[in-house]
Amino acid sequence: MLTFFIVLVLISEVIVTAHIVAFILKIDKKVCDLNEQIIKLTPALEKELTSFRISLNKILLALNKFEQKLQSKTEEFKFNILKSVITTALYLILNTNGKKVLSTIELAFSLKDIMNKWAKKFA
Repeated sequence: MLTFFIVLVLISEVIVTAHIVAFILKIDKKVCDLNEQIIKLTPALEKELTSFRISLNKILLALNKFEQKLQSKTEEFKFNILKSVITTALYLILNTNGKKVLSTIELAFSLKDIMNKWAKKFA
């Protein structure tokens, strides 16, 4: 009876081992198939990544050009404002003997002080 039990246990172990080996072989075949697919897709993925990098670099260059153009327009705007302020000041000096210029400057400084006080109050 003990011999029969040992034989039965050994046969069941062989059957379980055979199932485990078959399962491992199936998984190995699936992993090998997946590896082949990845190897086939690698050149296409590298090509797409390269084109993506090129597109991203083009976008960054365009943004850089836009930033430079924006800075040049800002400087041009500041220069135009400065030019109009100087022209207005010269006109007021030459046209009114400088009396209105002083009152205009005092008014501008007063407005600046008021704006600074409001900025501190609401900050």
